[in-house]
Amino acid sequence: MAALDPITQERVYRALKAEYLAGRYSAGERFDIADIADRHGSSKTPVREAACRLMGERLVEPDSAGGFRVTVARPEELIHLYAWNAHLLLCLTQRIKRSVLTQALAQFSPDDIGDTPVDIAKLTGSIFLALATSTGNPEAAATILQINERLFYPRVDGATNVAEATRELRTMTNSDVVDVHKSIHRRIESYHERRIIHQQEIIQNHVERSTKD
Repeated sequence: MAALDPITQERVYRALKAEYLAGRYSAGERFDIADIADRHGSSKTPVREAACRLMGERLVEPDSAGGFRVTVARPEELIHLYAWNAHLLLCLTQRIKRSVLTQALAQFSPDDIGDTPVDIAKLTGSIFLALATSTGNPEAAATILQINERLFYPRVDGATNVAEATRELRTMTNSDVVDVHKSIHRRIESYHERRIIHQQEIIQNHVERSTKD
């Protein structure tokens, strides 16, 4: 009765989420329930239940052909998420002492950025989570972690130019500046503004194409 075993359910859920956050999938990719079940030594039921939990976290959505797929974030949704993430980070970093903020940024070495879009997405989330954690407020860290998970695949998709993304993160984590608060605020604003503008352009292009049709 493994399908009814809460230990199996939790194990499969954690494993599936770990795969999601490791970049095993891509936005819009459909879950192969049977394959996942075989891979993790369970029946299909715990996999479906794990997918339902991920759907509750808005990481997975129903697939039109049945089953589940990795959520495809819509431009409008991404605009709100990026704006909310920026607002939170700006408010949080304003309250962090200079020495603590410098220490939080200094833990990220320019040599450890990685060279794939998945690496970029992981490090971006780690940087923002470190800033939130530095406040000492576990609720702030939990909120940023949830946003990181929802933005993971959009960040992967947005890091196709790895060299440019690497430069951005190196600048983001540079704490060797006169005013570290002013610097990180400007970097956070710039990072999110570029992405919001990109999503607005996608919406505008869609409207223009629809008008022509």
